[in-house]
Amino acid sequence: MEVRSSDFSELMEAEALEKEIDVSTPVFVPFEVGDKHNAPRISMPPAQSQVICIASGKGGTGKTTFTTNLAISLKSKGLRVLIVDADFGLANDHLLLGLTPQGDIGDVLSGRKDVREVLLEGPEGIHLLPGGVGSSDLSSLEDYDLRNLAREIGRLELDYDIILFDLAAGISPQIMRFLKPAHEILLVTNPEITALVDAYGLIKSLSVWNEHKAIDLKIILNRVKSREDSISSMQRLRQVVQKHIPSMKLNYMGYIPFDRYLLHSIAIQEPVIVSHPRSQVVACIKAISQRIQANYRAWDRKQQLKNPVPSYFTKLEQQSYE
Repeated sequence: MEVRSSDFSELMEAEALEKEIDVSTPVFVPFEVGDKHNAPRISMPPAQSQVICIASGKGGTGKTTFTTNLAISLKSKGLRVLIVDADFGLANDHLLLGLTPQGDIGDVLSGRKDVREVLLEGPEGIHLLPGGVGSSDLSSLEDYDLRNLAREIGRLELDYDIILFDLAAGISPQIMRFLKPAHEILLVTNPEITALVDAYGLIKSLSVWNEHKAIDLKIILNRVKSREDSISSMQRLRQVVQKHIPSMKLNYMGYIPFDRYLLHSIAIQEPVIVSHPRSQVVACIKAISQRIQANYRAWDRKQQLKNPVPSYFTKLEQQSYE
């Protein structure tokens, strides 16, 4: 959905956001770009599932709440959906889904359990791979752990149409490594200036890391007062990005209002799309889900043609050698 200037009448100048952002300061990319010598070549088979990484510049934007409800909405449309709680060590997707893990990714990486043993079935038949809680080692995976993780989750690729990676907030080296091979990136932010500044920081980091090549980034405005509020915030962010990072293309996917039903669903540990299916917040989530589903259908059709997109997990494994 394109944001047009006619959609709003009282747009704050984008320069107000620029004042909060030091656009001239170089962004530190927390890993070396380029292949190391003697890195093995790994065959790149076509992707069997679309991997969507869901990110945020700062914590508290509602990214995980959005992810869990999005997964259920996509499942209701007939898609097979897996959530990978990739906030390793501080995972909480299971709490919002009302699930109790019997293992997590740490058990898989240590060899204590098979990846299918720790999968949980959530509302409406979605699946969750828990990320683990209270283990600092999981928050900074070594190269061999990244390879192991890519291979283990890659074994599930044929079982799902869409795999949602719910990443930790920020621009840590680990987050960048998961974002690099993503088929799509969704950035969840809020109208507050702090959230927009951190969103810009993530966007700038992605641009530098990608050597200023074109990137198509999907934006979701969460916890907004109104549609006009979301459009105003999107316009401010877009103007700054277009001025300073023209290679980045920002696509507005929709907004989610700040809603008492959403707060209640979190308190009872039941996704709002299940507990309050007729609420406005659910209508907004379903609208975003419909756009994501349409993008998936187009992606899936292209995968049947020549030059399909490579597997996310093979690219993630290859990255561990770089």
